[in-house]
Amino acid sequence: MGWTDRGKAAYVAALIVLGLAAGSAEAVTNCGKARKTNVEMLLCSNEKVARADNLMALAFRDAFHRTDDPEALLADQQRWTTEVRDACKDVPCLMRAFEDRASELDTWRPPR
Repeated sequence: MGWTDRGKAAYVAALIVLGLAAGSAEAVTNCGKARKTNVEMLLCSNEKVARADNLMALAFRDAFHRTDDPEALLADQQRWTTEVRDACKDVPCLMRAFEDRASELDTWRPPR
């Protein structure tokens, strides 16, 4: 398998995400360095949301290990983060977003 520079960068980015997912719920979002966006404040102030974020990150890790197209998965995760997760304004929205995304990632396949 030949790696492009973009593929290498995608792999390194995924390893960082996977490393964070392997730790505690707090590790997914570094609350000490969070930019303090609404979503980050919710993640850092609600243990239930932090656990859901961690479970979603673990689902991402599993999908990453299954996929033949890590670049597509990373792009899809970035899209989801920007369009879905960051659009949430409250805990119920974030809980739905994380649960739905974890479910999507369980069966994720690259778009054709």
